[in-house]
Amino acid sequence: MEKPYRPCVVAVITNEDGLLLAGERADQAGSWQLPQGGIDPGETPRIAVMRELHEEIGTSELEIVREHSEWIRYDFPPEFATGRMAKWAGQEQIWFLLRFKKGETHHLDRSEGEFQALKWVSPQALATGIVNWKTEAYRLGLSAFGLI
Repeated sequence: MEKPYRPCVVAVITNEDGLLLAGERADQAGSWQLPQGGIDPGETPRIAVMRELHEEIGTSELEIVREHSEWIRYDFPPEFATGRMAKWAGQEQIWFLLRFKKGETHHLDRSEGEFQALKWVSPQALATGIVNWKTEAYRLGLSAFGLI
């Protein structure tokens, strides 16, 4: 039997300078990515993205600018065959473009600790700096919003 894909959301948070908010994974120093996470049973993608943002960057005080309506899928590398993601072939994601509400920012100190640092990066730097097995998904997701 083929493994299913884990349904997820990805948050592309942009600022007035056209930069994107990236997080450095707490479990993998030097590995930067967009906030993302699984869609829990009974959740809509919009509810899931706001929950994930609250968990990962300490706030959900953001507004959704756009939602990419097509799933973007990637496969996990072979080393994921064991561990907590072993039951999944990879992830299929709904991407969201967001911006902070006026006067709001991230609050890493209120997050659940998935990221150890946050920084604003160019879309190109993010697309070329992501782990190679997510490269195509990032290219598709960022392109869907005209960011690369």
